[in-house]
Amino acid sequence: MAGRFLRLSESTVQSARFTGGNTVTEAKMTVAEVLREDKNNIDIVEKGAIVDGIRLVKDMESPLHVVVHNSDRQLPYWRQTEEKDIVNPWEEEPRCLMSCGHALTPDNLYGYCWSQLTEQTSSFRCFADVNSRRCDWEWFFPEVAENACLSKDERILFESRINRNWVNLSAGVRECPFCRCVCERQKPDDPHVLCVYCQNAGEPNCHFCWYCLYPWKDHHSCTKDSARQILSTCPRKEIVKVTGCPSIRACPGCKILIEHKDQCKHMDCRNCKTSFCFICLEVRGQRGFSCGSYNTKCAVATIQTVT
Repeated sequence: MAGRFLRLSESTVQSARFTGGNTVTEAKMTVAEVLREDKNNIDIVEKGAIVDGIRLVKDMESPLHVVVHNSDRQLPYWRQTEEKDIVNPWEEEPRCLMSCGHALTPDNLYGYCWSQLTEQTSSFRCFADVNSRRCDWEWFFPEVAENACLSKDERILFESRINRNWVNLSAGVRECPFCRCVCERQKPDDPHVLCVYCQNAGEPNCHFCWYCLYPWKDHHSCTKDSARQILSTCPRKEIVKVTGCPSIRACPGCKILIEHKDQCKHMDCRNCKTSFCFICLEVRGQRGFSCGSYNTKCAVATIQTVT
């Protein structure tokens, strides 16, 4: 019995030689034969996310949704620049010049922007270092789609993920990294989230971190790479009339990520009990805070680095 699949950019359902008992990886191989594409250039997606290859087809909706990636992200010569790539300064592949004046190869731009979407952000901002500060210029989707040389399927996948992330962030929810269902935090200031859908289904993994989306463990701390990414890309906000404050900080004591909710600038870490200022990152001493009371203005500390 043939399986059914549908490319994101097309409306015609096609058939391939896979069944419900096949894995996604096995299904991709037969889909690749039908489309005459390299199997490594194809992904199966569900709810705006790329599906793990070990999942069984029977556990997914039919028809399978297929993305055919652009295997040759070649820039036209008029969009190429001599500027260095901000991911790898020694990159020799053609680079595109972004609206902020910084450059990346199409592959590096694609990889960075997709990583942002998988971390549930809904916008793309330049991460280039400018005099020890992040550029933070926003790249809008048309520019990203053009310079990353997105295929038709990739454009639809990106747009779907951007819209999904925007809705989730606006509603203050996250998608469970295990089942993709929408979850709320049990406590507004606690990064430990229990997915009740996974729990009710008897899944062994049902606890995850609100920030990095990795499985929650005792004494959890986000991985260095994910923590750096979150700290550098989190939204900015106004705290006690001080603008440009990061909305997420790493506790100076235990390094767990904490999101600012209330107007007071002083924060008590639930994990290690360290008291610190969310604006200047000063830790409370024996005589209190030298940066003033809970509503006194102070200087915004630079984006933290996690080592």
